[in-house]
Amino acid sequence: MWIIRNYILFSLFALLAVACDKGGCNVVPNVTFNQTFSQATASDAFRPNGSDYISGGVSGLIVYNISNVAGTYKFVAYDRCSPVNPEQRNQVVISNAFYVEDPVSGAKWFLKDGSPIDVAECPLKPYYVSSFGNSYTVGNN
Repeated sequence: MWIIRNYILFSLFALLAVACDKGGCNVVPNVTFNQTFSQATASDAFRPNGSDYISGGVSGLIVYNISNVAGTYKFVAYDRCSPVNPEQRNQVVISNAFYVEDPVSGAKWFLKDGSPIDVAECPLKPYYVSSFGNSYTVGNN
């Protein structure tokens, strides 16, 4: 059931990114990658509402812990490349447990769904997170 929900959530994020592109919004470039993380490599992401940085994507990635039910973690990942002037490849930074910020433009986004809070028009670029045992993979291929 949660796989279907995550697929629907990812599809909505993808549609938002396409919609922004058609509306003249700047978008983060596509790159092909697969990046694996675990509690040993991204320990802060395994806390409730936790997030951590890992490599991959255009400017690095942020993984965010959506929930932990009975030891089963659910994550979403975003590219750290700010969708505000993405050609500059400015990295967004984790401000607190609920949002990230582009220190150059001052734009802010919610971690839970990547939606813009301030300045930005487009959401953060999301990536699918899959699990295999205690290991998680972020990728787009």
